[in-house]
Amino acid sequence: PNREGVALVVVWAASYAAFPAVVCTHAAMCSAVFAAEDLAEARTHLANGRYAEAAAQFEPLADELAAAAIGLARTQLATGQREKAAQTLVTAAERFAESADVAAEQAIIALERGEHEAARRAAERALTMQPDSIPARWVQAQLLTASGQMDDAARAWSWFAEHLRRSPTIARSEDRVLLGRGIAEHARWTRNSTLYRRLVGEVFPGALRNDPNCWQARLAAAELYLEKFNEADAATEITAALAINPQAPELHAARGAMALASFDLATARTAIDRAIEINPELLEAQLLRGDWLLADVRPAEAAQQFELARRLNPRSEETLGRLAAAYSAIDGRPEGKHSPRVQAIIDEVTERNPHCGRFYLAAGEASDRMRRFPLAAEFFRLADERMPQLIAPRGHLGLVLMRLGEEQEAARLLAESFAIDPFNVRVKNQLEVLDVLSGYAVLETEHFVLKFDRGQSELLARYAAQYLEDEAYPDLTKRLGFAPPGKTLIEIFTRHGSTPGHNWFSARMVGLPLIGTVGACAGKMVALSSPNELPTKYDWAQVLRHELVHVINLQQTDFNVPHWFTEGLAVYLEGELRPRAWTDLLRQRQQAGRLFTLGDVTLGFIRPQSKDDWTLAYCQSELYIEHLISRFGDDAPRRMLAAYAARKSTGEALAELFETTEADFERSYREFIESEIAASTGAASGRLGLAELRKRVADNPEDAGLVGQLARAWLDRDDKPQARSLAIRARELDPKQPDAAYVLARLLVSIGDTAGAMALLEPVLDREQPHEEMLALMAAFKLQAKDVQAAESLYALGEAKLPHSDRWTKGLAKIYLQSGDGKRLRPVLKRWLAGEPDNLALRRKLAELALAAKDYAEAAE
Repeated sequence: PNREGVALVVVWAASYAAFPAVVCTHAAMCSAVFAAEDLAEARTHLANGRYAEAAAQFEPLADELAAAAIGLARTQLATGQREKAAQTLVTAAERFAESADVAAEQAIIALERGEHEAARRAAERALTMQPDSIPARWVQAQLLTASGQMDDAARAWSWFAEHLRRSPTIARSEDRVLLGRGIAEHARWTRNSTLYRRLVGEVFPGALRNDPNCWQARLAAAELYLEKFNEADAATEITAALAINPQAPELHAARGAMALASFDLATARTAIDRAIEINPELLEAQLLRGDWLLADVRPAEAAQQFELARRLNPRSEETLGRLAAAYSAIDGRPEGKHSPRVQAIIDEVTERNPHCGRFYLAAGEASDRMRRFPLAAEFFRLADERMPQLIAPRGHLGLVLMRLGEEQEAARLLAESFAIDPFNVRVKNQLEVLDVLSGYAVLETEHFVLKFDRGQSELLARYAAQYLEDEAYPDLTKRLGFAPPGKTLIEIFTRHGSTPGHNWFSARMVGLPLIGTVGACAGKMVALSSPNELPTKYDWAQVLRHELVHVINLQQTDFNVPHWFTEGLAVYLEGELRPRAWTDLLRQRQQAGRLFTLGDVTLGFIRPQSKDDWTLAYCQSELYIEHLISRFGDDAPRRMLAAYAARKSTGEALAELFETTEADFERSYREFIESEIAASTGAASGRLGLAELRKRVADNPEDAGLVGQLARAWLDRDDKPQARSLAIRARELDPKQPDAAYVLARLLVSIGDTAGAMALLEPVLDREQPHEEMLALMAAFKLQAKDVQAAESLYALGEAKLPHSDRWTKGLAKIYLQSGDGKRLRPVLKRWLAGEPDNLALRRKLAELALAAKDYAEAAE
């Protein structure tokens, strides 16, 4: 039928008198066809995220078709109108009292709101009318699980697998997806890993074949992949689903969850915010916002977020578990017991459900996200005890125990976990690490247990043990005022089979080969990638000292020390000079207005956007410690650590200990950075840009300094005529203007007149405040002319007056190396080495020089 067909209408009208019943039946059939077309179009709008269009087409049909009422309710839910959706279904239930689909939809909404009794009644109504209602069966299984009726719940979940065997072809894609979710839960409870392959290879793809717009099928597959830490396939599914519906809040939330798992906090935040923007009442998105705050180690703000999420579903064990973990991090464990508000949450949950494994699993994951590993281990144990049907707690507990150095128990748990879930990538990788470690030798000292490959790292292990016991441990425990109660596990990884040692080290720490550093600490153990097989050597003793600071800090504060604080203190206590490259980066980022603050410096460690972010986070954190000491005294870090151990935040600690605010500390820190940059960099670092110089010279044409700088700027642009003209003008204003002399000297060198350049520079040199580039040019000329004594004098002047640059030290080293003057070369190389502690060639040369001079103590060092 064609609704625009005027002729058809005329036929109906003319025939009505003779055949009224036939004509009215025909008209009703046409109306039904039109309604079906409108319903299909509305569903397409909904599936593609065109919610306004979907609502506009569902609304006129909602009084006639139960499916339209359900579609309208789902459209309202997708945009955060839960109350409106619930009322839409109440009206539909009155109008379509015999519709099992409406009753089932009511059950799902009630379940998501935590209204369990209403959900139970609605599900029972649906099952009375349609015993095979998949949504109603889903709600029923969830309710039985949430109330701790585990035997009945197991039978309820098994129904989904049985139903697939009985009815392999399911018409509605949405039912097929929900059936797949039920089968996945049954597979977890029965340890039937073979069902996972069928889900991602048959059930979910089948839903897409029935309806190419069924993005929910791709989301369900992505969630299964994420559960197994298969991020690549999960990302593919989420991307494909977003191509179908770019406005689905659940998809943005899933994208945020995936980014959060990789600690890509910037991407995670964007995705989570987008999900909440579309649907502010989506519980998963609100929980993820709290998870993001936990990952940024902001438990107080996370707790506030979880309290907001609690209003959306007061019974959600996933919400309450997170909230308990956040409050545990804030309150601590006085006398080894939960704080009253944590215990109140536990009592509330266990009273409703004595088998509340999901609650403890959520609490364990939240604690793990905050890197509070002992607390996470306790929660994971309880999750496994309360609900052994869950497959995740055992693997999570094994991974956490690996970080705590409890490898024997971890090995058992990981093996059990892998037996019931062989698709978990992290568990599989950890088991392979344990296989490698089983062949390692063990060296035990008073305070350490070292594991290493005897064939590749025995010498390193022996020296590491000696260094740790004789130097690092006694010094650091004294300075920090705390000694770890047990022995610290140290593991040194080398190549095994075809896998490099660094990959084994990474897998040991996070279960995935992703770590971009050479050493890492988890609080009670340290892993190290052997320097022998890395292209760039590093000072293993310095790295061990750094990681030992973390071991002490984390245990003395019960894992409550902020990430930036322990990293800054670890760098500070390495006792090395700040690398010049760090200061250069600090200056560049300061000028660009892109320094970190206390609020975001942790992101530079856990999710740097570039290598510079990572370097700057270390640099700024160390400077925070330096500033703390310079402003409040040498014992300030120890006092802060004691405050962290008492569960104080940084702001609370600063207020109580030093009567200052975090904002004031940040302000004085910026002033401290400015003074450090000024003391560590030369005049060149403050050079103005060309545009600014041209403006200033226009305003001050008689300022010889500005004219000389502008000449230098044009020389840097390779505009020699402009540079020469301005340099001459600056010299006319001031015959000793250094920038002008330097520009003219460079121009003379470009035509081969080195002698003329030198004659121009020598009268201008100010030995009290030498111009850096001019001095370097003169020293190079003298060395080139074999006037070694003059070159040495100039390089020495640079060292004395311009210590921010190492070019003078390297120049002197070159002179003494060429002359074979080992006695004078040794102190120069030591000064060079202070800025490059990982320079193996320098250390080797110093050892050779000390040996030649029969200074055996220094040679051994």
